[in-house]
Amino acid sequence: MNKRVTSDVNPVVREVYEKLGDLLEQSDAAFVEEGPAVLKRGIKRDGFFEGVTTAPALPNEYTREKVIGDEGRHVIRFMEWPPEYALMPHEHHGRPCFEVLVDGHLVLSDLKRTRIGDNEYTFEVLETTIAESGESAVIDPRENEIHAVYSPVRSRSLHVYPDDNYESYGYVLNDDNRKADVYKRKEFQLRDPEE
Repeated sequence: MNKRVTSDVNPVVREVYEKLGDLLEQSDAAFVEEGPAVLKRGIKRDGFFEGVTTAPALPNEYTREKVIGDEGRHVIRFMEWPPEYALMPHEHHGRPCFEVLVDGHLVLSDLKRTRIGDNEYTFEVLETTIAESGESAVIDPRENEIHAVYSPVRSRSLHVYPDDNYESYGYVLNDDNRKADVYKRKEFQLRDPEE
């Protein structure tokens, strides 16, 4: 079976991508425990950002540009976050992921979900990580999968996912419930399935 390979990617990005793939072949644990250091070293190398761009984020949106992601394999995406942007609580299909901040800083909160009714949930913050330029943040479902992201300033980050899913599950405030801070789980389209 022939799989599409991301073309027009600079060799530094390709080398980092393959090293991350080697870690994934070992295990998800190796991917999140060693992957951030691989990406941090990569972005410090001359030429990593040659041809690597992301669109500017509008005030109420973030951007997600694919840097590299061969069909059926992991993916690196370059994201830009506008100031004061809050990304809803969400999950990644029980798989790990991580990010390395290029500039700015992001606040990542791990959340514990409690079901209180039919598709009704509340959340408790378990831990919050503030990642600044050059630092990483990890989502490890062995510990907790649901998380939310807040960008107090315009920030850019590289995110690495073990799968290039085009859908995800997020939690939005339940307008049907007059109580504050009650959420419902909803499926979201992240990209065109043909991308």
